[in-house]
Amino acid sequence: MALFNEFTNMHFFSLPGLIAVIVIIIPNLLFMKKAQATKPDDLETAGIKVSRMEFWSRLMLNFVLPLMGYQRLDDYWMYAAIVILVLYYICWIRFAMGGCFYPDIYLKSLVGIPIPIDILNVLYFTVVSIWLCNFLALVLSVDYAICRIISATKAYQDLKTREYY
Repeated sequence: MALFNEFTNMHFFSLPGLIAVIVIIIPNLLFMKKAQATKPDDLETAGIKVSRMEFWSRLMLNFVLPLMGYQRLDDYWMYAAIVILVLYYICWIRFAMGGCFYPDIYLKSLVGIPIPIDILNVLYFTVVSIWLCNFLALVLSVDYAICRIISATKAYQDLKTREYY
């Protein structure tokens, strides 16, 4: 299976990996400050261990994707990543048009997907890791996905109990 390429086929730079990391980070950087202004101070999270694991797996994932390149799989994985990325951007655009109200990140679903920004984020990293045949990135993306979904679910449950709408 192409996903398990040997290290002899590895290159130490992946332009598609770098592009993949940059395009997913752009909306986070644009709206980080605005979202923080409406974030409740007492928002429950999944705990310090899960938060740390999430942070480190995402950080390492953002380094591994551009720095480890392999032969890519068929383009349908790339097209799937593009579709996920477009849906992700739609969520962020909707968030911006709604006034950057932090609870909207968790409480507004998209085509039936709960917590769509987080679900689409982890799906994107997983699909890109498969497309780029980067096994280490795939392991990190699964770890990141588990931690991110746990945190997002806890935040969703906490925000759901509050009266915003």
